[in-house]
Amino acid sequence: MQDIKVSIFASAVRVPFYKIFLESLRSTSIPFEVVFAGHNTPEEIKPFTEEYPFFKYIHTAPIKPEQCYDAARRACVGDAIHITADDAEYSSDCIGKAYNYWKSLNDIRTMLSIQTIENMQFCDMKAHRFFWHQPDSPIMAPMFFMSRQLLEDMGGFDRRYICGQGENDIVMRFVMEENGKVEIWGDKENNITLDHMRRHGLVRPFATGYNHDRAILEGSWGNGKKVLSRRRDIHEPYTHDETFLLKSQSFNKQHWV
Repeated sequence: MQDIKVSIFASAVRVPFYKIFLESLRSTSIPFEVVFAGHNTPEEIKPFTEEYPFFKYIHTAPIKPEQCYDAARRACVGDAIHITADDAEYSSDCIGKAYNYWKSLNDIRTMLSIQTIENMQFCDMKAHRFFWHQPDSPIMAPMFFMSRQLLEDMGGFDRRYICGQGENDIVMRFVMEENGKVEIWGDKENNITLDHMRRHGLVRPFATGYNHDRAILEGSWGNGKKVLSRRRDIHEPYTHDETFLLKSQSFNKQHWV
């Protein structure tokens, strides 16, 4: 069995995007795996598991996306873990290069924020802040890359989130409670491309929980104007019982069971 170096994971149900995503990872120079979780059927997934031996899929009921992220995370086995989305496309050996750089740091309390190109624009990753209008607030890592074991020790995702901002909560816990630091990695040659508008248009169900999730995040870490020195509440990990893949915990009934 290969010694997996990096586990790439996501909540993922958009099958038409899978081939582009998986093909872009073929150039990866280190042993890796892709772990998706969602409510696609075995028949939909079988062609991909047959063609891409590094791909595995955790089948769930139509539970909320953030819970699928934690389901995928729990199935990962790599030294490092990297959060992604099924509409992402990777530059040549992006993950291999990122891993080698991360390992060279010899510091599990460094998280990489991998450079992105979004909607055909090269992003200023320094602008991804807790409060976007406050350049001195903590930098976020929308496509974070970090120690798998450390994220496990941190308790994974918080079950209060529905479909976004949970990754920002992880970054805040990493920085504020684990004495971690975020470092931007990548450039115009080494990056992840995400083209939201051309591929999805304006209607994106995943974004419907943004206001709810943002309120949870700011309620934990901010006072509306600045980031607090200590969080107001406590992390709520998922309960991994026999219903974990079948029923959403702390969920929005509008879209998910």
